[in-house]
Amino acid sequence: MSIDYDQYFTTSEFAKVCGVTKHTLFHYDEIGILKPEIVKENGYRYYSYKQFYTFDIIAVLKGTGTPLNEIKEYIQDQNTLHFLSMLKQKQLQLVDEQKKLERMQRLLQGAIDNTNRALYVDCGEPWVEECDEEYFIAVRLSKEKGEKDHVRKVYRIFDYCDEHHLEYDFPIGSIICKSSLEEGDYDPDYYCNKINEKHNGELLYIKPKGKYLIMNHKGSYETLPASYEKLKSYIAENDLHITGNAYEYELLSYLAVGDPDKYVIQIAIQTF
Repeated sequence: MSIDYDQYFTTSEFAKVCGVTKHTLFHYDEIGILKPEIVKENGYRYYSYKQFYTFDIIAVLKGTGTPLNEIKEYIQDQNTLHFLSMLKQKQLQLVDEQKKLERMQRLLQGAIDNTNRALYVDCGEPWVEECDEEYFIAVRLSKEKGEKDHVRKVYRIFDYCDEHHLEYDFPIGSIICKSSLEEGDYDPDYYCNKINEKHNGELLYIKPKGKYLIMNHKGSYETLPASYEKLKSYIAENDLHITGNAYEYELLSYLAVGDPDKYVIQIAIQTF
């Protein structure tokens, strides 16, 4: 029985109608997900109109993010319950991805707001402010282990926030304990990230509500001790007392500016 090849599509024709490249069809053939209905002895391939249904299944499921190996399994076991199971699974994955995108959008907006604010803040002049309770994810640093360990601690914070689906501010902050402040040791005791809501977990750190002496420092990290000395002088001259820790929050850092002398870091020391 002769075959009417005019009723079939060549690889080029099939690819054009489907909106893909010939290489995509070659790949689908290679992995066994969509083979041409006819392959002539000279290697020419032909697809039937019925195979558009198979291609449509591939396109729809691929559009939902389904891997080709799962699509192949479905095509080999094509039934309604299997189809519903796949779609429900992908729906849950898409909801999770949507939440991640929304968190990233808020994260980026926070970084934009902080950067814009840093361009116009006054630097070098202290002021006292009543602050609400704030929440951080924080890790204690070991000053003996050095910078390599500090990098690990930074990524521990990011990983923890991602694992627990916590929304956090973009720049990493630092906490210096009251005892270190009083001794003139201004190296961080903790790295931290501010989070939007209280989290009942092992890395939660609560910044107490109360009065804080605040100043925006402009300059590199190495020049921070001069600002701490200025703040301590202000405390002594104005009959204030250090009652808690110091919190550093980067408004303009290496992420946004190349010159360290242009960094803007806000310092807040709990006082009364």
